[in-house]
Amino acid sequence: MRKLLWFALGWTAALAVGYAFLPEGWPLWLAAVVLLPAPAALLLRGRARARLLLPLAGAACGLLWLWGYTALFVTPAEKLVGEVRTLTLRVSSFPESGDGYTRLEAASMDAALPPIHLLLYDYDGGMTELRPGDVAEVPLKILSARTYYQARSDHYLALGVQLRGYCKGAYRVTGRWAWSWLYAPLHLAKKLSETALRCFPEDVAALMKALLTGDKTEYYLDDALSAAMRTTGFTHIIAISGTHVAFLVGLLRLVLKRRRALVPLGVLLILGFMAMTGFTPSVTRSGIIQLLLLLAQPLLREEDAPTSLAAALLAITLWNPYAVGSLSLQFSFAAMAGLLLLTPGIHDRLYPPEGDRKKPVPRTLWGRAAHGLWSTFAASVGASLFTLPLSALHFGYVPLYGILTNLLCLWAMSGAFLGGYGVCLLYLLWPGAGLACGWVLGWLPRYTMFVVERLARLPHALLYTRWNLGAWWLLSSYGLFAGGWLLRKRTRWWLLSPLCFSALSLLLLLLAVRPDLEGRMRVAAVDVGQGACFVALTERATVLIDCGSTGSADNAGDRAADYLLQNGRRYVDLLILTHFHADHVNGVKRLMARVDVDRLAYAEECADNAYAEDILALCAARGTETFPIRRDMRFTLEELALDVYAPLGVGDVNEMCLLTYGDYGDYEFLVTGDAGGDVERLLTVLHDLGDMELLAVGHHGSRTSTSAALLDAITPETAFISVGAGNSYGHPAPEVLERLEARGIRVCRTDLEGTVFETVAYTDEERTEN
Repeated sequence: MRKLLWFALGWTAALAVGYAFLPEGWPLWLAAVVLLPAPAALLLRGRARARLLLPLAGAACGLLWLWGYTALFVTPAEKLVGEVRTLTLRVSSFPESGDGYTRLEAASMDAALPPIHLLLYDYDGGMTELRPGDVAEVPLKILSARTYYQARSDHYLALGVQLRGYCKGAYRVTGRWAWSWLYAPLHLAKKLSETALRCFPEDVAALMKALLTGDKTEYYLDDALSAAMRTTGFTHIIAISGTHVAFLVGLLRLVLKRRRALVPLGVLLILGFMAMTGFTPSVTRSGIIQLLLLLAQPLLREEDAPTSLAAALLAITLWNPYAVGSLSLQFSFAAMAGLLLLTPGIHDRLYPPEGDRKKPVPRTLWGRAAHGLWSTFAASVGASLFTLPLSALHFGYVPLYGILTNLLCLWAMSGAFLGGYGVCLLYLLWPGAGLACGWVLGWLPRYTMFVVERLARLPHALLYTRWNLGAWWLLSSYGLFAGGWLLRKRTRWWLLSPLCFSALSLLLLLLAVRPDLEGRMRVAAVDVGQGACFVALTERATVLIDCGSTGSADNAGDRAADYLLQNGRRYVDLLILTHFHADHVNGVKRLMARVDVDRLAYAEECADNAYAEDILALCAARGTETFPIRRDMRFTLEELALDVYAPLGVGDVNEMCLLTYGDYGDYEFLVTGDAGGDVERLLTVLHDLGDMELLAVGHHGSRTSTSAALLDAITPETAFISVGAGNSYGHPAPEVLERLEARGIRVCRTDLEGTVFETVAYTDEERTEN
């Protein structure tokens, strides 16, 4: 009997319930409640008693550990939040450079704290010379680990971080940790990252670095590639995970002829790889499974993958019970569950067992290739069926071409991964030969980039499940497959029938159900966090005004592209950028990586920073026509007319932003960017705007905008406020809300409602508000 499996199932279920639903302190009492049925279980006999007692014991232990971990580490750390104090810390990672800051991880060695993990930031350009194992005294402004982008979240706790801090002055290195040699794998990973960037061609170096080490710093700079990988569901290949561990162990089994050497070398290889990648949950999970499978025969134990998976989950959550909330862990274990439960059955459809052995693989090249493709297909289907619900739940979409991408590219990236380490080693020994081999091997990731970027441009690459019909299709498909599986012994067609129905219904959904805007327009403020993205869609025209955000976990370009694609738009006829501040433009490059932009209008007087240079260079490369606005200009797109007013203010960039007036039949709207009250009053003097239906409130609801003079001049019926939840600026200002309320203007806020929109007819005869 799988005793460890039953115990781990109870443990994990209790941790998940306690993490997701129970207030702090309640797990202790629930643990006592869970044990109440235990005396009754003692009346049972044999396996029935064990199968009830073991999950109950696991659940009680899991709840007790969640309560104890919180009391020992989280609560004492939270008591210091808001303080500024100097702490003695041990550096546990190399510094990472971000947009104007340096970040690294550290462990507490201070008497004021238990041994906890911290995430440190320095916005003054320091900490770059620190290395793992350094002991330093650092003055910190201490922040909670229970907030993520200004919202209440256990994101950092799930990653094993109990506190965050901002460096508030000069720090002092006091020495080295006595056990700093334990960080040798991190130094190896750092050297490997640097080598990968040098020995591979420039166009594939970032992808190879991410593949070999998990360091995606340069990879994320390539918006086109990262967006394509996300759209095709292939990002798992660069998330250092169990797939990579399986590649390494498989290569070791292939090259070692002496099976006795497999166990010790395999154990060293797996432990070293786990340490080099920082013991991430996915690598740890797969590493523990492979270790148990390797050690099963020498220890005279039966190889059992489900028990090994349970042991890995138990080990990870023993180290940190909050890890159950990690998306990485959830996706990793879901994928492994699919590989264990579904993949063997799918694989055996073409290669069924013959007695005690599997059907032999043909020795011909085509036979081996066919077996490899079918094995990849079986693995992709098994993993995808268990991870798609998670993708729909957390991201609001599922990639429809994920299995096809795996079939076309997984072989290439597995070869690039295994050969990449050899190339890096050769480069260190003989740079010329390493460069030559890196050029040859570079064709594998180059082929992958070619494939994923073209698959990502195919129609309906993503199915959006926050759109009700997409969610219902997904739920009904899983229901049909579950019903077919229950009837599998009664009919031969238990798999084919739900498969055909699911495919046919998906085809009808994608082809027949499209947003209908005939004779209508939809205007929306897309929820991009603390930023701005205004959209106007008519039957055939697509207009965006701004695309940027700060203080948000998601890129504004992804949010905007998702909204457009969900509405059946793969292009933008006109993109207007009011000014080049990050919260208005830092998502443009990602947007243009996912949808085509025909024309770009921008404030020429503001185009003197790095954002402007990058965006205009990208426009030149992609053939996007640009219109530097020096004087007022009108754009006509079908029935929609847009007047873009040249900057009216001087000095501050916010005052020199573009202002846009839209006219669609009987419906008018105004977008003022970040313009202040003085510019608004000047606008009303220079232009006879008349009454309007919609105002996109200026500067995210700042008190300096949306003046009484503007509101009295245009008398809008509705106001959209694009603002981030819990933002540190206090937007929208109470004064602005009072001015809007006093005039009876309906207010729609993205921080409270998400994306807000109105759908209006060309005339007043038919107008609906949403």
